[in-house]
Amino acid sequence: MSLPPIDTITIEPAILYFGTPVVLISTINEDGSANLAPMSSAFWLGWRCMLGLDGSSKTTENLIRTGQAVLNLPSPAEVDSVDRLARLTGSDPVSNAKRLRGYAHEKHKFEIAGLTAVPSETVQAPRHWNARCRWKQCSPRRAG
Repeated sequence: MSLPPIDTITIEPAILYFGTPVVLISTINEDGSANLAPMSSAFWLGWRCMLGLDGSSKTTENLIRTGQAVLNLPSPAEVDSVDRLARLTGSDPVSNAKRLRGYAHEKHKFEIAGLTAVPSETVQAPRHWNARCRWKQCSPRRAG
């Protein structure tokens, strides 16, 4: 069988990342309150979940401190809730880098997003009540 030729492009380096759906990652702050943050870099290699997080974020700080988080997959109908979290941080004070990009501190992110936090079964971090899927994350390891 003869196929017509097709144009191809060789990329350098030879990798391609398609991205993933938005994940809302919930963690526990030092005072026991919940933190909720959107992220779009989560993927699995075997039994390991790889999270692409800003190393200076409150979420990363909480994850390293507690070793626990919940990865919540919101539905497409919740895009407005995710958008309300986009420029919020649990860090107080807000870093200069984030402040220059328009971020503001917010402690009550579930409420601001209009989402309902409910207790998780196996970790302290709450889960989003209406999330289509939820994974509990434990024992983080920093890359690099």
